[in-house]
Formats: sequence, C-alpha cells, structure tokens
Amino acid sequence: MTGILDFFFWFKKERRVRFVVLISCIIGTLFGFYYYLGQFEITPVYLWFFVPDSPFFTFMYVLVLLFYSFGLRSNTFDAFTFIGLNKVGIWTLFVLFLNYDYYFSPETRDFRFVIVLLHIGMLLVAMTLLKEMKKLNLSRYLLIFAFFMVSDFFDYVIGTHPIIPEENIKIVMWVTIALSIMTCSLTFYYLEKKSEGI
Repeated sequence: MTGILDFFFWFKKERRVRFVVLISCIIGTLFGFYYYLGQFEITPVYLWFFVPDSPFFTFMYVLVLLFYSFGLRSNTFDAFTFIGLNKVGIWTLFVLFLNYDYYFSPETRDFRFVIVLLHIGMLLVAMTLLKEMKKLNLSRYLLIFAFFMVSDFFDYVIGTHPIIPEENIKIVMWVTIALSIMTCSLTFYYLEKKSEGI
C-alpha cells in the first residue's frame, strides 16, 4: 500500500510533474464549466454554486496544488477534495454507463469516451492526496459530510443535478446519496486507521 501511495504522491511532489498535472486540471476545469453553460442559462443565479459538480472539485484540486506549491496545505481541504473527486468521478461513470444507449450513440460515442477518461483522471489525481492526509477532528468530519448531504438535497429536491435522462433519476438519486455516505465513511475510516499506524 505504501508503494502505491508513494507512486501517486510523486505526481504531486515533483515540481515539474506537478506543473503538468496543474495545467491539465486547469484545462479540464475550464472545459467542465463550459460543459455546464447550458444548465447555468436555465438555473437561477442563486443556485449556480450547486450546479457544476466535476469542475467544482477539479478546481478544488487546482487550489490544492497551488497551495502546495507555496508550502501550504490543509488536512480538511485535502479530505474534502479527495472525497469530492472520488464521489463525482464514480457518479459520472455510473450515470454514463447506466444510460449507455443515450450517451454512447454513434454520433457522440467518441466525445463520451473522452468524458470517461477525464473522470477516470479525477479518480487518479485524488490518489495523489492520500499520502499526506491526516486524521481530522469530529467537527471537521461532520462539516464535510454535511456539505455532501446538502449538495445532494439541492440536486434531487431543489433540482440542481446535472441534466441527465429522467427515466432513471430515482436510481441515480439513491446511488448519489449512497456514494456520499460511502466515500465519506471510507475516507474517515482510512484517516482514523492511518492515525493508529495501521
């Protein structure tokens, strides 16, 4: 396990490699916000914060790398970003393949495969954070968990979730909530065990 963590951490630790990852994530973030332009146009401005899922967390990762480059880091922010990258990355892959016929038509197949690769990339960059992440206090755990619960509430009660086929929306809603609980729980468990040297 240590060898795997060291491997991914290298992409964050090495300055030149980190710069390449940073630029790639900035480009991906800009593309992500561009992808959501149509949804921004039909969503009230006061709800915009809850609209862009993937680019929000890739932007959080960009901030993590920028802070790290200046010798700054936050355990809470790292954990929050790690959970978000994993939750949204897995969620997107799930939704794409759940609605395979809709998303992977001959006309859009190549574009969707690019989307798949980008979200696999989110899962991979999240791994660069694991080595330095440390145990948090209970209030920080609760704060992070509350954010994801509130985000899920806005997505599926208020209606700020990404524009996806409505036929499977109930399934997606419950999977989203399950992902929030699982990604938070597993991350918190890992941090607690790591603090015990396990």
